[in-house]
Amino acid sequence: MSVTETIVVGVDGSASSERALRWAAAEAARWGMPLRVVHVAVPWIRTLPSRLLPSLERPSTGHGERILERARGLVSKQHPDVPVEARLAHAETVAAGLPPLAEGAYELVLGSRGLGGFSGLLLGSTGLRLAGHVPGPVIIVRGPEERPSGEVVAGLDLKEDPAPVLEYAFAAASARGARVRAVHAWRPAPLAVEAGVDLQAVRRAHREHLTELLAPWRERRPGIGVVEDDFISHPVDALIGASAHADLVVVGTRGRSGPALGSVSHGVVHYAHCPVAVVRPRKA
Repeated sequence: MSVTETIVVGVDGSASSERALRWAAAEAARWGMPLRVVHVAVPWIRTLPSRLLPSLERPSTGHGERILERARGLVSKQHPDVPVEARLAHAETVAAGLPPLAEGAYELVLGSRGLGGFSGLLLGSTGLRLAGHVPGPVIIVRGPEERPSGEVVAGLDLKEDPAPVLEYAFAAASARGARVRAVHAWRPAPLAVEAGVDLQAVRRAHREHLTELLAPWRERRPGIGVVEDDFISHPVDALIGASAHADLVVVGTRGRSGPALGSVSHGVVHYAHCPVAVVRPRKA
């Protein structure tokens, strides 16, 4: 899939989506990319086909246009040099209408809560479905207002290909002048201690593997500091802890063929203290 140098952000008029808009605008300025602001107008009444309710559909279009106009004004005020494109889509759901307008974008940005189609995000609806299926980075903007800490956290599963997560994490760190904290956490199998397993030896093996995976990235990005963290802990707990002092947490999905987010990414999106980038591999 070809990648365009565009940041896409979904807006719905809620406070959460406005914060996502501000984050995306800053991101566009940081990367030197244009910003595409998208609102998906969904039917207000779904008990009948929309073609039978034309008089009720027209107001949703006007409402969406007002949301987009306000969004353009906010971006122009915050970052006047960022080119802004506003797009209005009509679909039965936001999850259906947003991906075509974000196809091939460098990244897609969403708020953690919202109105209309974005409601219930933290219960696993729109945003989580998009993060699990849209190729490339999908950023869920959550936590307090951004206070730069100079660190991007990369959550790594040593059994999966780390390239998508590390590629984006190192690029994001470079754009921010930040370092990368590579976090790997694991839990021993039940009864491992009782069976006489040397957990410290296993931990040393994990650390060696982590160092080996990071070596090529250190060579490609020699100006970026790298911190390696290996924990005997639940991965979600480790990443949530690291997120308290991070500008961004980057996690992966189950791979190209997985149906949705894995449990770790799902947990981090729910509870992290900062924005979370879920990186799904793009098709070759």
